[in-house]
Amino acid sequence: MTGMPVIESMRDMSRRGVSNAEIQRRTGVSQPTIRKYLAMKDFSPEMPRVTRRTSILDPYKPFVDAILTEDEHVWHKQRHTAARIYERLLCETDYDGAYGTVKNYVRRRKIEMGRPEACFLELVWSPGEAQADFGDVDIVLLGEEVRAHFFVLSFPFSNMGFAQVYLGETSECVCQGLVDVFGHVGGVPIRIVLDNATGAGRRMGRRVTEAELFSRAHARYGFGVTFANPNAGHEKGNVERKVAWVRRHLLTPTPVIDDLARHDAELLCRCEEADGRRGHYERHVLQAGLFERDRAAPIALPATSFSCVRYATAVCDKRGDVTVDGGRRYHVSDGVAKWPAIVCYGATTISFADEGGTVVTETPRRFGHATNGPDSASQLRLPSVRPGGWRNSATRLAVPADVAAHMDALEASALCDLLSYMARWCQTSTLEEVGSAMSEVMDRTGRMRPHDVEMTLARMSGFGIGTAPDRGPDLSIYDRMLKGGVA
Repeated sequence: MTGMPVIESMRDMSRRGVSNAEIQRRTGVSQPTIRKYLAMKDFSPEMPRVTRRTSILDPYKPFVDAILTEDEHVWHKQRHTAARIYERLLCETDYDGAYGTVKNYVRRRKIEMGRPEACFLELVWSPGEAQADFGDVDIVLLGEEVRAHFFVLSFPFSNMGFAQVYLGETSECVCQGLVDVFGHVGGVPIRIVLDNATGAGRRMGRRVTEAELFSRAHARYGFGVTFANPNAGHEKGNVERKVAWVRRHLLTPTPVIDDLARHDAELLCRCEEADGRRGHYERHVLQAGLFERDRAAPIALPATSFSCVRYATAVCDKRGDVTVDGGRRYHVSDGVAKWPAIVCYGATTISFADEGGTVVTETPRRFGHATNGPDSASQLRLPSVRPGGWRNSATRLAVPADVAAHMDALEASALCDLLSYMARWCQTSTLEEVGSAMSEVMDRTGRMRPHDVEMTLARMSGFGIGTAPDRGPDLSIYDRMLKGGVA
């Protein structure tokens, strides 16, 4: 192919009167080519045209195209790779070409068949609008490390957010989180955008199904609700980022919690203080100032509070237990075997009432994997009237070994009395604390007297067992006065 420098040289020589034969001797270009370029009027560049050669894959391209077309309706994690298509070509056709030929064609066809990248619309949020979501966090609750969940309600206009920690993501937890944040903020958001995976409800296409308890809270407080599309985190990006911020700044390092209700009350104040002193990422003013406009926009709080409790019914078994909430067994009472009970599900507690509505028992609600049996402390009263079952009871396995051995050696009447005391102590202390106090008394005195255990429990809850008693005020001045001295 003759390059532009040679063409320009030939045209220049022709303009200077050099003959075509001389141009041929000087350039080595044939006379027809010289005449063509001397007569050419337009040297504008032409768009390149790709001409594809025939390929060994040509007869099998419809087979490959059919697979790629079917993949458009398949979950993206289960679509064919080029390697898998090559395997099918070898098994299902007589193709004997190379894998590279298939890989290059599949790559080009996926680009040709692919859709353009999604372009996200920048959303504008008005004061008083909110977004809600859950996040996961590890906490140490009463000495045990558990994977908990924290509910976050954020206000995109000001970028302020508030969090509450729970052990589950049920509709009770969602409603309780909303009610607690409403009370702290002093108003109800105009509209809340919720994740499709929360316990508030679920969106399937255009159809939205709300949980009954959330529907009642929705009607009570009057806020608008929008459920985000599944797998569309960009529709509530503010709360997604706020979940990560709360975890990093307010729940790191791992929180050690003894009273979850008190911790959550303090967490609301910490959220407002920490988030309020940050500068807004776009408006370059403090978020606390912008949040005042969020506070001015919401709906006023109703005069009466909303009870975030879901009710169901269950029948107690012969042990006075009920199995509810995904296979978890709770002890209701010793005298209600085979009786119906009203189950009251709360965000942190679960209680059981009789048919008249009188609460029989209330206990912390258990989330996570179901256990095989009820709380050991709830089984204390049965061995106290049936001491023969003591050795095989769940309570015996839960107390220290020295305490269990001491109780094994007791007569039936003494064992019944001690178990009755333990049941009474467990109303204000955990079974673990009771067992530790009993072990401490035995170690120090060699005996098991109830009043000693009660005093040890009081010391453990007030000051700690290793703390020296308070010496009180100095009374030596009165000794000197009684002896005739001068104060």
